[in-house]
Amino acid sequence: MKKLLYIYNPAAGRKTAKANLSDVMEVFARQGYEITVHPTQGRGDAVSTVIQLGGSHDRVVCCGGDGTLNETVQGLLALPKDRRPVLGYIPAGTTNDFSRTLELPRTLPELAETAGEGVPRLIDVGQAEGRPFTYVAAFGLFTDVSYSTPQQNKNLLGHFAYVLEGMGKLANIPSYHMTVSTDDGREVEGDFIYGMVGNTVSVGGLVNLPRDKVLLDDGRFEVILIRQPQNGKDWQSILTALTTLEMVPDGAVVGFAASQVTFTCGQPVAWTVDGEFGGEQTVTHVTNIPQALTIACGAGSAEPQ
Repeated sequence: MKKLLYIYNPAAGRKTAKANLSDVMEVFARQGYEITVHPTQGRGDAVSTVIQLGGSHDRVVCCGGDGTLNETVQGLLALPKDRRPVLGYIPAGTTNDFSRTLELPRTLPELAETAGEGVPRLIDVGQAEGRPFTYVAAFGLFTDVSYSTPQQNKNLLGHFAYVLEGMGKLANIPSYHMTVSTDDGREVEGDFIYGMVGNTVSVGGLVNLPRDKVLLDDGRFEVILIRQPQNGKDWQSILTALTTLEMVPDGAVVGFAASQVTFTCGQPVAWTVDGEFGGEQTVTHVTNIPQALTIACGAGSAEPQ
């Protein structure tokens, strides 16, 4: 019998993972799995559970927010590559950006069906100063909101909680004078209020990239940098660039693709990695690990591998 390890965060989102546990188990049982269920007990628990149990299962499914997914991926990467099971994901967080990239369905029964028997797709994984991420590493505007907003506010208000927390920061936006260099010789310097390295079509509803430009397994990330605006006209240029995705090297928004990116700043910069605090440093190296994992996607997201 096929074996499935199900890891869920009972506190994620509006605690839907716990409330709907039996419905999900029914789907997996119908698919022919012998199921092991583990509710996470705190930070880091998903990592250790996957390391301990994941290698003996055919599929590992995690249910929770971006943090739960990130921990599950950390655990899988700690296993030998030939012992990494297919990863299934049932989003139950507040924003669930990566689920849009994977084209996951919206209803719980369909999500469970996809997690257990979805289209297997190889995906790249990133590392920011040695910390793995599945879809984004970012700094600057609003990036600390996801890990500084209390969980209770997230559960009650959803994405609106992020907006409420972030609006107060618009009056005094910090910028970082950085040199950004890539493995293929590109170098960009300037004062930036936001920067991201991602493998996703959506980041917090603030950045939305065209699906045909985001390839999950090409060994390259999409990099976006937003320069510090000086006036209302600059803000309009930023909004226009993000809407039309017309990005030029000296424009308000800079965009390009790269496999390795180094960010160098004269002051410590705080990073968020998949929505969690990712450390604070003056130099941050971000590297792509090509085709590191196999993940179950929606039917429209990829051809089977």
